[in-house]
Amino acid sequence: MVKKLFIVAGIAALSLTSSLGYSQDLVQWRGPERNGIYPATGLLKTWPAEGPKMLWSYEGLGKGFSSVIVVGKRIYTTGQTEGLGTLFAFDLQGKLLWKVDYGKDWNESFPGTRTSPTYYKGNLYLLTALGDAICFNAETGKKIWNVDIKAKFGPSSPMWGLVESPLVDETKVYFSPGTTTTSMVALNRLTGETVWKSASIGEVPAYNSPTFYTYKNKKYIVGALSKSLYAVDASDGTLLWKIPQVSGNTIHPNTPIYKDGQIFSTTGYKGGSLLLKLSDDGKSVTQVWHNATLDSQTGAAVWVGNYIVGSGQTDKSWQALDPKTGNVLFQTTELGRGVVISADGLLYLYADNGDLGLVELNDKGFTVKSKFKITLGTDQHWAHPVIDNGVLYVRHGNALMAYSIKK
Repeated sequence: MVKKLFIVAGIAALSLTSSLGYSQDLVQWRGPERNGIYPATGLLKTWPAEGPKMLWSYEGLGKGFSSVIVVGKRIYTTGQTEGLGTLFAFDLQGKLLWKVDYGKDWNESFPGTRTSPTYYKGNLYLLTALGDAICFNAETGKKIWNVDIKAKFGPSSPMWGLVESPLVDETKVYFSPGTTTTSMVALNRLTGETVWKSASIGEVPAYNSPTFYTYKNKKYIVGALSKSLYAVDASDGTLLWKIPQVSGNTIHPNTPIYKDGQIFSTTGYKGGSLLLKLSDDGKSVTQVWHNATLDSQTGAAVWVGNYIVGSGQTDKSWQALDPKTGNVLFQTTELGRGVVISADGLLYLYADNGDLGLVELNDKGFTVKSKFKITLGTDQHWAHPVIDNGVLYVRHGNALMAYSIKK
Protein backbone atom coordinates (compact mmCIF):
# COMPACT_ATOMS: atom_id res chain seq x y z
CA MET A 1 0.00 0.00 0.00
CA VAL A 2 2.80 2.40 0.91
CA LYS A 3 4.50 1.66 -2.41
CA LYS A 4 1.27 2.46 -4.27
CA LEU A 5 0.97 5.77 -2.43
CA PHE A 6 4.51 6.74 -3.47
CA ILE A 7 3.70 5.86 -7.09
CA VAL A 8 0.52 7.97 -7.01
CA ALA A 9 2.42 10.89 -5.45
CA GLY A 10 5.12 10.61 -8.10
CA ILE A 11 2.57 10.65 -10.92
CA ALA A 12 0.89 13.72 -9.38
CA ALA A 13 4.22 15.54 -9.14
CA LEU A 14 5.07 14.73 -12.76
CA SER A 15 1.63 15.88 -13.87
CA LEU A 16 2.06 19.23 -12.12
CA THR A 17 5.55 19.73 -13.57
CA SER A 18 4.22 18.97 -17.05
CA SER A 19 1.29 21.35 -16.76
CA LEU A 20 3.47 24.17 -15.49
CA GLY A 21 6.11 23.44 -18.12
CA TYR A 22 8.82 23.78 -15.49
CA SER A 23 11.64 21.44 -14.53
CA GLN A 24 13.44 23.34 -11.76
CA ASP A 25 12.32 23.09 -8.16
CA LEU A 26 12.72 26.63 -6.83
CA VAL A 27 11.78 30.10 -8.13
CA GLN A 28 12.11 33.06 -5.80
CA TRP A 29 12.50 36.79 -5.36
CA ARG A 30 15.58 38.41 -6.98
CA GLY A 31 16.62 35.30 -8.88
CA PRO A 32 17.98 31.82 -8.14
CA GLU A 33 20.39 32.99 -5.42
CA ARG A 34 18.37 36.01 -4.18
CA ASN A 35 21.29 38.21 -5.27
CA GLY A 36 19.67 40.05 -8.19
CA ILE A 37 21.65 38.15 -10.85
CA TYR A 38 19.63 36.33 -13.51
CA PRO A 39 21.30 33.55 -15.59
CA ALA A 40 20.03 34.84 -18.93
CA THR A 41 22.12 35.08 -22.11
CA GLY A 42 21.59 36.33 -25.65
CA LEU A 43 20.02 39.60 -24.53
CA LEU A 44 19.97 42.94 -26.33
CA LYS A 45 22.97 45.17 -25.68
CA THR A 46 21.04 48.33 -26.59
CA TRP A 47 17.35 49.21 -26.83
CA PRO A 48 15.41 51.45 -29.25
CA ALA A 49 14.88 55.02 -28.04
CA GLU A 50 11.32 54.18 -26.99
CA GLY A 51 12.53 51.10 -25.13
CA PRO A 52 12.35 47.38 -25.92
CA LYS A 53 9.22 45.98 -27.51
CA MET A 54 6.34 45.63 -25.08
CA LEU A 55 4.82 42.17 -25.54
CA TRP A 56 1.82 42.78 -23.31
CA SER A 57 0.57 44.61 -20.25
CA TYR A 58 -2.05 43.99 -17.57
CA GLU A 59 -3.56 46.80 -15.53
CA GLY A 60 -5.63 45.26 -12.77
CA LEU A 61 -3.29 44.10 -10.02
CA GLY A 62 -4.41 46.66 -7.48
CA LYS A 63 -1.88 48.18 -5.10
CA GLY A 64 1.43 46.51 -4.44
CA PHE A 65 5.20 46.54 -4.55
CA SER A 66 5.76 42.79 -4.94
CA SER A 67 7.62 41.38 -7.94
CA VAL A 68 6.61 38.49 -10.17
CA ILE A 69 8.05 35.00 -10.26
CA VAL A 70 8.07 33.07 -13.55
CA VAL A 71 7.57 29.32 -13.23
CA GLY A 72 7.88 27.76 -16.67
CA LYS A 73 4.64 28.70 -18.43
CA ARG A 74 3.17 30.55 -15.44
CA ILE A 75 3.66 34.01 -13.94
CA TYR A 76 2.64 34.72 -10.36
CA THR A 77 2.35 37.90 -8.32
CA THR A 78 0.15 39.54 -5.69
CA GLY A 79 -1.91 42.70 -5.39
CA GLN A 80 -4.32 44.37 -2.99
CA THR A 81 -7.67 46.09 -3.47
CA GLU A 82 -9.47 47.79 -0.57
CA GLY A 83 -7.36 45.88 1.93
CA LEU A 84 -7.95 42.44 0.37
CA GLY A 85 -4.94 40.55 -0.96
CA THR A 86 -5.05 38.55 -4.19
CA LEU A 87 -2.71 35.97 -5.73
CA PHE A 88 -2.64 36.17 -9.55
CA ALA A 89 -1.60 33.53 -12.12
CA PHE A 90 -0.94 34.47 -15.77
CA ASP A 91 0.28 32.60 -18.81
CA LEU A 92 3.30 33.85 -20.75
CA GLN A 93 1.06 35.88 -23.09
CA GLY A 94 -0.34 37.87 -20.18
CA LYS A 95 -3.68 36.08 -20.04
CA LEU A 96 -5.11 35.91 -16.54
CA LEU A 97 -5.55 32.21 -15.70
CA TRP A 98 -6.95 32.65 -12.22
CA LYS A 99 -6.86 34.87 -9.18
CA VAL A 100 -7.45 33.90 -5.57
CA ASP A 101 -8.32 36.24 -2.71
CA TYR A 102 -6.38 35.19 0.37
CA GLY A 103 -7.57 37.65 3.01
CA LYS A 104 -6.58 41.00 4.44
CA ASP A 105 -3.29 42.62 3.50
CA TRP A 106 -1.76 46.05 4.08
CA ASN A 107 -4.16 49.01 3.78
CA GLU A 108 -2.39 51.56 5.96
CA SER A 109 0.68 53.72 5.20
CA PHE A 110 1.80 52.96 1.62
CA PRO A 111 -0.99 50.38 1.09
CA GLY A 112 -0.38 47.32 -1.05
CA THR A 113 1.20 43.87 -1.07
CA ARG A 114 4.83 43.80 -0.02
CA THR A 115 6.33 40.38 -0.66
CA SER A 116 6.71 38.17 -3.70
CA PRO A 117 5.56 34.54 -3.59
CA THR A 118 8.13 31.73 -3.60
CA TYR A 119 7.62 28.58 -5.69
CA TYR A 120 8.90 25.19 -4.61
CA LYS A 121 7.97 21.81 -6.14
CA GLY A 122 4.37 22.59 -6.99
CA ASN A 123 3.54 24.91 -4.12
CA LEU A 124 3.53 28.69 -3.68
CA TYR A 125 4.41 30.33 -0.36
CA LEU A 126 3.77 33.90 0.75
CA LEU A 127 3.62 36.03 3.88
CA THR A 128 1.10 38.84 4.15
CA ALA A 129 2.03 42.16 5.73
CA LEU A 130 -0.32 41.26 8.57
CA GLY A 131 1.58 38.06 9.34
CA ASP A 132 -0.39 35.26 7.67
CA ALA A 133 1.94 32.62 6.18
CA ILE A 134 0.11 30.77 3.40
CA CYS A 135 0.87 27.78 1.18
CA PHE A 136 -1.03 27.39 -2.13
CA ASN A 137 -1.20 24.75 -4.84
CA ALA A 138 0.58 26.41 -7.78
CA GLU A 139 -1.65 24.74 -10.37
CA THR A 140 -5.02 25.74 -8.97
CA GLY A 141 -4.41 28.42 -6.34
CA LYS A 142 -6.12 26.29 -3.70
CA LYS A 143 -4.94 27.04 -0.16
CA ILE A 144 -3.12 24.08 1.41
CA TRP A 145 -2.37 25.57 4.82
CA ASN A 146 -1.90 28.85 6.61
CA VAL A 147 -0.29 29.88 9.89
CA ASP A 148 -0.86 33.19 11.64
CA ILE A 149 2.76 34.05 12.43
CA LYS A 150 1.77 36.99 14.63
CA ALA A 151 -0.65 34.94 16.71
CA LYS A 152 1.66 31.95 17.04
CA PHE A 153 5.03 33.63 17.57
CA GLY A 154 4.08 37.17 18.54
CA PRO A 155 6.04 39.53 16.25
CA SER A 156 5.32 43.22 16.60
CA SER A 157 3.89 45.10 13.63
CA PRO A 158 6.48 47.38 12.07
CA MET A 159 5.29 50.75 10.79
CA TRP A 160 4.82 49.41 7.23
CA GLY A 161 3.86 45.81 7.96
CA LEU A 162 5.81 42.56 7.77
CA VAL A 163 7.91 42.32 4.60
CA GLU A 164 9.50 38.96 3.85
CA SER A 165 9.49 36.77 0.74
CA PRO A 166 9.50 33.23 2.16
CA LEU A 167 12.75 31.26 2.14
CA VAL A 168 12.10 27.63 1.22
CA ASP A 169 14.13 24.43 0.90
CA GLU A 170 13.44 20.69 0.57
CA THR A 171 11.56 20.31 3.85
CA LYS A 172 11.07 23.72 5.47
CA VAL A 173 9.88 27.28 4.96
CA TYR A 174 11.47 29.99 7.12
CA PHE A 175 10.18 33.22 8.64
CA SER A 176 11.69 35.94 10.88
CA PRO A 177 9.21 36.95 13.62
CA GLY A 178 11.82 38.85 15.63
CA THR A 179 10.32 38.46 19.11
CA THR A 180 11.56 38.17 22.68
CA THR A 181 11.40 34.37 22.36
CA THR A 182 12.68 33.74 18.83
CA SER A 183 14.32 35.51 15.91
CA MET A 184 13.62 32.94 13.18
CA VAL A 185 11.30 29.95 12.84
CA ALA A 186 11.16 26.99 10.47
CA LEU A 187 7.84 25.41 9.48
CA ASN A 188 7.26 22.12 7.69
CA ARG A 189 6.67 23.30 4.13
CA LEU A 190 3.96 20.67 3.49
CA THR A 191 1.96 21.07 6.71
CA GLY A 192 2.91 24.39 8.36
CA GLU A 193 3.85 22.64 11.60
CA THR A 194 6.70 24.19 13.59
CA VAL A 195 10.05 22.40 13.09
CA TRP A 196 12.31 24.68 15.14
CA LYS A 197 12.57 28.12 16.72
CA SER A 198 15.90 29.93 16.98
CA ALA A 199 17.05 31.83 20.03
CA SER A 200 16.07 35.49 20.18
CA ILE A 201 18.56 38.28 19.54
CA GLY A 202 16.09 40.73 21.11
CA GLU A 203 15.24 42.69 17.95
CA VAL A 204 12.11 43.28 15.87
CA PRO A 205 11.44 42.64 12.14
CA ALA A 206 13.04 45.04 9.68
CA TYR A 207 11.43 44.60 6.22
CA ASN A 208 13.82 42.13 4.58
CA SER A 209 14.07 38.57 3.31
CA PRO A 210 16.89 36.29 4.55
CA THR A 211 18.95 34.04 2.29
CA PHE A 212 20.83 30.76 2.41
CA TYR A 213 24.56 30.38 2.13
CA THR A 214 26.61 27.20 2.05
CA TYR A 215 30.02 27.25 3.71
CA LYS A 216 32.23 24.16 3.91
CA ASN A 217 29.32 21.93 2.91
CA LYS A 218 27.00 23.21 5.63
CA LYS A 219 23.87 25.29 5.02
CA TYR A 220 23.22 28.48 6.97
CA ILE A 221 20.74 31.37 6.84
CA VAL A 222 21.72 35.02 7.13
CA GLY A 223 19.15 37.72 7.77
CA ALA A 224 18.69 41.07 9.45
CA LEU A 225 16.50 42.39 12.23
CA SER A 226 16.20 46.00 13.36
CA LYS A 227 19.80 46.56 14.52
CA SER A 228 21.87 43.54 13.48
CA LEU A 229 22.81 40.98 10.88
CA TYR A 230 22.64 37.44 12.23
CA ALA A 231 23.00 33.83 11.07
CA VAL A 232 21.49 30.52 12.11
CA ASP A 233 22.10 26.88 11.25
CA ALA A 234 19.39 25.92 8.71
CA SER A 235 19.10 22.39 10.13
CA ASP A 236 18.10 23.28 13.69
CA GLY A 237 18.02 27.08 14.12
CA THR A 238 21.13 27.31 16.28
CA LEU A 239 22.16 30.98 16.50
CA LEU A 240 25.74 31.29 15.21
CA TRP A 241 26.58 34.97 15.27
CA LYS A 242 25.22 38.50 15.12
CA ILE A 243 26.92 41.78 14.30
CA PRO A 244 25.57 45.35 14.53
CA GLN A 245 24.33 47.18 11.45
CA VAL A 246 22.32 50.19 12.50
CA SER A 247 20.32 52.48 10.22
CA GLY A 248 18.76 55.77 11.16
CA ASN A 249 15.26 54.27 11.15
CA THR A 250 15.94 50.63 12.20
CA ILE A 251 15.07 49.55 8.66
CA HIS A 252 16.95 46.80 6.80
CA PRO A 253 15.12 46.38 3.48
CA ASN A 254 17.76 44.46 1.50
CA THR A 255 18.71 40.79 1.45
CA PRO A 256 22.40 40.19 2.30
CA ILE A 257 24.63 38.82 -0.48
CA TYR A 258 26.95 35.87 0.09
CA LYS A 259 30.03 35.30 -2.07
CA ASP A 260 33.24 33.31 -1.48
CA GLY A 261 33.10 33.19 2.32
CA GLN A 262 32.01 36.83 2.62
CA ILE A 263 28.69 38.54 3.29
CA PHE A 264 27.75 41.98 1.98
CA SER A 265 24.87 44.04 3.37
CA THR A 266 23.56 47.52 2.59
CA THR A 267 20.85 49.51 4.35
CA GLY A 268 19.33 52.97 4.01
CA TYR A 269 18.92 55.96 6.33
CA LYS A 270 22.69 56.51 6.55
CA GLY A 271 23.30 52.91 7.63
CA GLY A 272 25.68 52.34 4.72
CA SER A 273 27.22 49.08 3.60
CA LEU A 274 29.52 46.55 5.20
CA LEU A 275 31.44 43.44 4.25
CA LEU A 276 31.90 40.53 6.65
CA LYS A 277 34.33 37.63 6.47
CA LEU A 278 33.40 34.23 7.88
CA SER A 279 35.73 32.48 10.30
CA ASP A 280 37.27 29.14 9.34
CA ASP A 281 34.55 27.21 11.14
CA GLY A 282 31.77 29.51 9.83
CA LYS A 283 30.49 30.21 13.34
CA SER A 284 31.64 33.83 13.62
CA VAL A 285 32.39 36.84 11.41
CA THR A 286 34.70 39.82 11.34
CA GLN A 287 34.01 43.14 9.65
CA VAL A 288 36.30 43.80 6.68
CA TRP A 289 35.08 47.30 5.84
CA HIS A 290 32.22 49.80 6.15
CA ASN A 291 31.15 52.23 3.43
CA ALA A 292 28.96 55.18 4.43
CA THR A 293 27.87 56.43 0.97
CA LEU A 294 26.13 53.32 -0.40
CA ASP A 295 23.00 53.24 1.79
CA SER A 296 20.41 51.62 -0.46
CA GLN A 297 16.90 52.32 0.77
CA THR A 298 14.88 49.66 -1.09
CA GLY A 299 16.83 48.94 -4.28
CA ALA A 300 19.32 46.32 -3.01
CA ALA A 301 22.69 45.75 -4.73
CA VAL A 302 24.44 43.26 -6.99
CA TRP A 303 27.95 41.84 -6.70
CA VAL A 304 29.14 41.33 -10.27
CA GLY A 305 32.77 40.54 -11.01
CA ASN A 306 35.03 43.14 -9.45
CA TYR A 307 32.22 45.49 -8.40
CA ILE A 308 29.42 45.83 -5.87
CA VAL A 309 26.76 48.10 -7.38
CA GLY A 310 23.87 49.97 -5.82
CA SER A 311 22.47 53.45 -5.31
CA GLY A 312 22.60 55.60 -2.22
CA GLN A 313 19.66 57.12 -0.41
CA THR A 314 21.62 60.00 1.11
CA ASP A 315 24.16 60.32 -1.71
CA LYS A 316 21.72 59.78 -4.56
CA SER A 317 24.30 58.46 -7.01
CA TRP A 318 24.79 54.99 -8.44
CA GLN A 319 28.03 53.64 -7.04
CA ALA A 320 30.45 50.83 -7.87
CA LEU A 321 32.42 49.70 -4.83
CA ASP A 322 35.67 47.78 -4.70
CA PRO A 323 34.79 44.54 -2.83
CA LYS A 324 38.30 44.39 -1.37
CA THR A 325 38.28 47.83 0.25
CA GLY A 326 34.76 49.25 0.10
CA ASN A 327 36.07 52.32 -1.72
CA VAL A 328 33.88 53.95 -4.35
CA LEU A 329 35.48 53.30 -7.75
CA PHE A 330 32.83 54.91 -9.98
CA GLN A 331 29.69 57.02 -9.62
CA THR A 332 26.94 58.28 -11.91
CA THR A 333 23.79 60.37 -11.50
CA GLU A 334 22.56 59.85 -15.07
CA LEU A 335 19.75 57.72 -13.63
CA GLY A 336 17.90 58.35 -10.40
CA ARG A 337 18.39 56.08 -7.40
CA GLY A 338 16.46 52.81 -7.38
CA VAL A 339 16.59 49.05 -7.94
CA VAL A 340 19.43 47.11 -9.59
CA ILE A 341 19.48 43.64 -11.16
CA SER A 342 21.97 42.11 -13.59
CA ALA A 343 21.97 39.67 -16.51
CA ASP A 344 24.23 38.79 -19.44
CA GLY A 345 27.00 41.16 -18.36
CA LEU A 346 24.85 44.29 -18.07
CA LEU A 347 23.04 46.16 -15.30
CA TYR A 348 19.32 46.96 -15.31
CA LEU A 349 18.71 50.07 -13.21
CA TYR A 350 15.08 50.90 -12.41
CA ALA A 351 14.96 54.42 -10.96
CA ASP A 352 12.25 55.60 -8.59
CA ASN A 353 11.31 58.32 -11.11
CA GLY A 354 10.26 55.60 -13.60
CA ASP A 355 13.36 55.55 -15.82
CA LEU A 356 14.67 52.09 -16.67
CA GLY A 357 18.26 51.98 -17.88
CA LEU A 358 20.50 49.38 -19.51
CA VAL A 359 24.01 50.05 -18.19
CA GLU A 360 27.49 48.73 -18.86
CA LEU A 361 30.14 48.84 -16.14
CA ASN A 362 33.83 48.32 -16.81
CA ASP A 363 37.19 49.77 -15.74
CA LYS A 364 36.18 53.10 -17.33
CA GLY A 365 33.03 53.43 -15.24
CA PHE A 366 29.28 53.42 -15.92
CA THR A 367 27.93 53.78 -19.47
CA VAL A 368 24.18 54.12 -19.94
CA LYS A 369 23.58 52.22 -23.18
CA SER A 370 19.81 52.85 -23.29
CA LYS A 371 16.96 54.08 -21.15
CA PHE A 372 13.21 54.63 -21.38
CA LYS A 373 10.33 55.67 -19.13
CA ILE A 374 7.82 53.30 -17.53
CA THR A 375 4.53 55.14 -18.10
CA LEU A 376 1.91 52.56 -17.16
CA GLY A 377 0.99 51.85 -13.56
CA THR A 378 0.46 53.66 -10.30
CA ASP A 379 2.24 54.88 -7.17
CA GLN A 380 5.95 54.32 -6.44
CA HIS A 381 8.43 52.57 -8.74
CA TRP A 382 9.69 50.18 -6.08
CA ALA A 383 9.00 46.65 -7.37
CA HIS A 384 12.11 44.76 -8.48
CA PRO A 385 12.20 43.80 -12.20
CA VAL A 386 12.59 40.16 -13.24
CA ILE A 387 14.24 38.57 -16.29
CA ASP A 388 13.20 35.17 -17.64
CA ASN A 389 13.66 33.55 -21.06
CA GLY A 390 14.50 36.81 -22.82
CA VAL A 391 11.62 38.76 -21.27
CA LEU A 392 11.91 41.67 -18.82
CA TYR A 393 8.97 41.90 -16.41
CA VAL A 394 8.30 45.24 -14.72
CA ARG A 395 5.61 45.76 -12.11
CA HIS A 396 4.50 49.32 -11.30
CA GLY A 397 1.60 49.42 -8.88
CA ASN A 398 -1.51 48.09 -10.59
CA ALA A 399 0.32 47.37 -13.89
CA LEU A 400 2.49 44.48 -15.03
CA MET A 401 4.47 44.84 -18.28
CA ALA A 402 6.45 42.30 -20.29
CA TYR A 403 9.21 43.48 -22.67
CA SER A 404 11.16 41.41 -25.18
CA ILE A 405 14.90 41.86 -24.58
CA LYS A 406 16.21 39.01 -26.72
CA LYS A 407 18.76 39.79 -29.40
